[in-house]
Amino acid sequence: MITRTKQNWSTGSIVKVGFLSLVVKAAIPTPGDYAPDAYILENRAGTQLYKFVPHKGIEKIDLLEVHDLVADCVEHTQRDARRAIAA
Repeated sequence: MITRTKQNWSTGSIVKVGFLSLVVKAAIPTPGDYAPDAYILENRAGTQLYKFVPHKGIEKIDLLEVHDLVADCVEHTQRDARRAIAA
């Protein structure tokens, strides 16, 4: 989660990325790849989705890509939980 900023990056808040004002829809943790967390953002009209990764930039995405990001996150979390239970 982005913490060292004047903007609030929690779900539902409005952030500025470049010249865009976007609504934070979700924060997707990216454990294991040592990259910053990804954020799913949406324009105020609700017509376009974006993926923002700090230090990597912003890109337009569609619902299928959002689904894949969330599925990867869930899979990784379940794998970690299984390892913790087995230990």
